Amino acid sequence: MTEERFDLEADREGRFRFRTDPAELQRRWRITREAMRREGYDCLLLWAGSRVFGGAQKYLTDLQYTVYPHVTLFSQEGIAVVGHGAYGGKAYGDFACCPEITENISVPYLPSICYTDDFPAEEIGRIIQKQGIRRVGIVAMNHFPAGIYAYLREALPKLEIANASGMMDRIQAVKSPYELSLCKKTVRLHDDLMAAVPTILRAGMTERELCLRIRHLADEMFCGECVVLAGAHPRFPDGNLYLYSNHTIRRGDCVYLLIELAGPGGMWAELGRTFSMGEPSREMQRVWADAVRLENDLAARCKPGVSAREMFGACNRWLEAGGYQPERKFFAHGQGYDIVARPIFDEGERMTFEENMYLSIHPRCQNGEAAAICMDNFVVTREGAKRLSVTPQELVTIEY
Repeated sequence: MTEERFDLEADREGRFRFRTDPAELQRRWRITREAMRREGYDCLLLWAGSRVFGGAQKYLTDLQYTVYPHVTLFSQEGIAVVGHGAYGGKAYGDFACCPEITENISVPYLPSICYTDDFPAEEIGRIIQKQGIRRVGIVAMNHFPAGIYAYLREALPKLEIANASGMMDRIQAVKSPYELSLCKKTVRLHDDLMAAVPTILRAGMTERELCLRIRHLADEMFCGECVVLAGAHPRFPDGNLYLYSNHTIRRGDCVYLLIELAGPGGMWAELGRTFSMGEPSREMQRVWADAVRLENDLAARCKPGVSAREMFGACNRWLEAGGYQPERKFFAHGQGYDIVARPIFDEGERMTFEENMYLSIHPRCQNGEAAAICMDNFVVTREGAKRLSVTPQELVTIEY
């Protein structure tokens, strides 16, 4: 019997199907390390503990968060990963590790087991001391474990710890041509799924059943993560959380469907449309037309140098002038490896638009008679934000 030789490189390619282009990773590392030098960071600490947030670690490592969390130390010397597993093992298999991984360490840590809280922190502290690191920047401070933060404060009192979130927000907000190609592929997936809805949606099915059909299709299309919300109501349709989407869809309802996918490669997009189970009311048609008009008017104003904060005020002036309820929280935002990223359209945002920022815009028009949201994906250009979604901005009637 001939012994077959194990081909590690082939195994890597076969298992990790959607790897980031090496040249793109090199670009990200270069611009991030340049920013770190400008702002005086010896390394960054990034936590992976969510499937929809914490995208900076994916951005820099190409590691996809699984079930158990991991922490990444990104320095001028390389990338170290500490995650769940056996003592002396590897947090991630060889096939899933990007180039420049200098240490790949596993410890039997779980956030639900309190006596393991220090296990990853001890390894991080050891790496920091070995590399002579004096100042670290934590990315997404509210996402980072308090236990690891407290350990570093106590065990390494001379270590300066700062918040590097703003720096990484600015780096990730402007997409490279390669990243925009991933964004466009994800947007196309949304368009394809939304095009299938009229063949699926029927009176008598529940909102949950509609969501499950879409989720199943998305999974077959290699979407890494999937959020699908549906809500049916004669006048005020809105996306319901999955556990509450138990209403039976009836004739006379309007059904709002929100599809949010992280496509192959990890970039998020989102698309929202309303379907009328039978002829929609005149008021619903009018409100829908206004929602489309508002979305497109706001997109046209998203030019380089304009602030996202300014768009928040412009939207509410538009809504109030039309007799609609003003927005009380952000209604548009950046996206990428995070389902929601900066810039967000909010009074607290200080970021201004730049070319190749990637946005989702979805203001809600609601009065006492009807409500509608039109949601699409855009990229900022010199002439304003250009719509990437190709799904028609129509209120679709389901007659059968």
